[in-house]
Amino acid sequence: MTANDIKIFISTYYIKLKTFIKEIVTLPSFWHYCILSIVLIIVFVFITFPYEIIIQNQIKTIERSIANYISIGNLKIHALTDSYAEDIIMELKGGSEINVSNITFNFTINPVSLFITHNYDGTIKIKNLNINSENFKIVTDAELLYNIKMDKQISYPVDGNIFATFSNVSIRGIALKGFEIPDVILSQIKSELIFQKGNLINIKYLLLSGPEIRGNAYGTIALSNYFQNSSLNITILIDSQSTILEEYKVLLESLLKPGSKNITFKIMGTIGNPQFITQ
Repeated sequence: MTANDIKIFISTYYIKLKTFIKEIVTLPSFWHYCILSIVLIIVFVFITFPYEIIIQNQIKTIERSIANYISIGNLKIHALTDSYAEDIIMELKGGSEINVSNITFNFTINPVSLFITHNYDGTIKIKNLNINSENFKIVTDAELLYNIKMDKQISYPVDGNIFATFSNVSIRGIALKGFEIPDVILSQIKSELIFQKGNLINIKYLLLSGPEIRGNAYGTIALSNYFQNSSLNITILIDSQSTILEEYKVLLESLLKPGSKNITFKIMGTIGNPQFITQ
């Protein structure tokens, strides 16, 4: 077939298509059916599309990766209004337990993001988040603003970031040089997490503020296929003038570097077996 033959073929096909479209448009009630089709597509995408089933399948994937089990008392997913989940219980493979009384979602979700781009953004509000392990407990409320890209091959985001704000924070189980200090109360914690290379979380900052303690933290978490084996490399800087440390000044003097007003700690090891190192 020559170039001229191809040109004639394309021209003929175009003329036939144009004629066919003109004939369809002139049919009785064409525009009524056209509008009805658009409405039905919108209804399917935003109302009847089985988002809850897809989300539940994703939760099962996460469960196999990081948890012994995940239980959700009530889950409602809406594309046009806020979605929510209630009475969530998750037991991590290391034995730690996470309880949440209520989560409200406001996110971008549609078939394109689910099956093609895998990009998700929105906000999550968490009420009464409880994290319990054998010797450690955190109670807080949280609000997350996220923009992430997922990969169906792994359970973690491969790109993007999360801005997190935790309020009314209570932490129990912190020890300094073998001495357990009272519950730490924080009015707010602000943080930015950046996902990189599919297996790395970069903690850009983690600002601690409250009546008893002030400080900052930064570092990385190298994610593992077995979540409990994810490696920690986090530096924590605590203002030595924080009131909660008043009773421990004698113990902490050796941790203060000349000219510095901060006490520095490192968290190394893994999520399943963290190691607190003083510097």
